[in-house]
Amino acid sequence: MIVIIVLCLALAVAIMYKKEADYKEQTSGPSGIETIDPNNMIWVKCTNTDCQAEYQMGMKDYFLYLNDHLPSPGEFAAMLQDPNKNPTPALPCTKCQAESIYRAEKCEKCGIVFLRGSFKHDFADRCTACSYSKTEDRRKKARDEKQQTEQ
Repeated sequence: MIVIIVLCLALAVAIMYKKEADYKEQTSGPSGIETIDPNNMIWVKCTNTDCQAEYQMGMKDYFLYLNDHLPSPGEFAAMLQDPNKNPTPALPCTKCQAESIYRAEKCEKCGIVFLRGSFKHDFADRCTACSYSKTEDRRKKARDEKQQTEQ
């Protein structure tokens, strides 16, 4: 009986050691903004009514800018209190130079460029013109495929 208890404890220690080693291996590599491919592009749109520029920029550059321009605690508190306030700081527009650039999406169905997250409590990529959402479409297809494989 004692031998079985000792073997169980030894096995438990070995499993814990293995799990900890696996966790350290998974978390030891590069992570965060450094891992974003510099060639990965996103759409951005200027909210200045006189400009309305729409163009692509590097995702890594976008997140580096946001990381370097974090809101102060007072600005952050104001963002939480105002539901209409954009939670990310604006980037400078390359066309009009105003700080009025926000992340956008380009609809795969109708082709317009719109501000990301235009509809509250909905998919961030929901088109403002045709209501198409690529995320919703992919999830629906995955759910349908899963249901078909289960049958």
